[in-house]
Amino acid sequence: MKPLMYGHIATALIVMLCFSGCTAPAPTIPPTSPATTIQTAQPTPMTTQTSPPALTGVTWYLVAFDKGGSSQSVLPGTGITAFFDPSGVMSGSAGCNQYTASYSGSLNGLSIGAPASTKMYCESPAGIMNQETLYLTTIQGASAYSISGNILTVNDSGGKAILTYSTVPPYEMTPAPLTGTMWYLNSFVDAKGNFWTPGKANPISLQFTADGNVSGNAGCNSYSGAYTVTGNSISISGFAVTLMYCGEPGVMDLESTYLAVLPMMKVYRISGNELTLSDGTGKVSMIFDTTK
Repeated sequence: MKPLMYGHIATALIVMLCFSGCTAPAPTIPPTSPATTIQTAQPTPMTTQTSPPALTGVTWYLVAFDKGGSSQSVLPGTGITAFFDPSGVMSGSAGCNQYTASYSGSLNGLSIGAPASTKMYCESPAGIMNQETLYLTTIQGASAYSISGNILTVNDSGGKAILTYSTVPPYEMTPAPLTGTMWYLNSFVDAKGNFWTPGKANPISLQFTADGNVSGNAGCNSYSGAYTVTGNSISISGFAVTLMYCGEPGVMDLESTYLAVLPMMKVYRISGNELTLSDGTGKVSMIFDTTK
């Protein structure tokens, strides 16, 4: 009897222990704090701008200059430069001779003094000495300047552009063909060394055709003739001219001189869009381009 009673007591104790364990309160888990988001400041994008070249410390190549109120391109085969030293000295090549001049600049103002130059004489290309003289005179009219990209523009006191430079040297364009191109007279030097240039109101033109004919307008009258070419040699002759009279001062004198000089041309050369005719010595010459 006793073993059985002890067995019942043991069983009761086990049941009580299980009940006590099952009803024990669950451990308390501390609440989790919400995650904190840290805001990182974003850098502000910076815009980098390319500054245009400064006036000083750059070699500027002349592209065009004012001539008689209109823009004139630099003669093919010539190079005109300007270098502005920070010390106030401007120097460069005027096409034939080297030159120097004093200058002063403040903000966009510019003043250039009378230049001093070497004394060489260049015979070619035709018109180079006249161009040099005009350039060295023109720079003294500088009053202001502006730089846009790689272009430097110099203005006179009235705000008119008188000089245009670039940081890039002028390039040689594909030569325009002799025939089929309408050439317009830029300037010419007659047998006496006189320099002539037509006005915008009375342009002088010249055109060669593939069948050996030449024609154009001499400023007032139309003219026509014949030509032959062998290599760079040219012969022009046999002019027929209309007989109109134009009353503008100087037009008829310019026309008659032009028609007298044209048959004297013996050599031609084309550089880019410019045609140069010469008597073979360089003393008498004509310069045409494709711009009216």
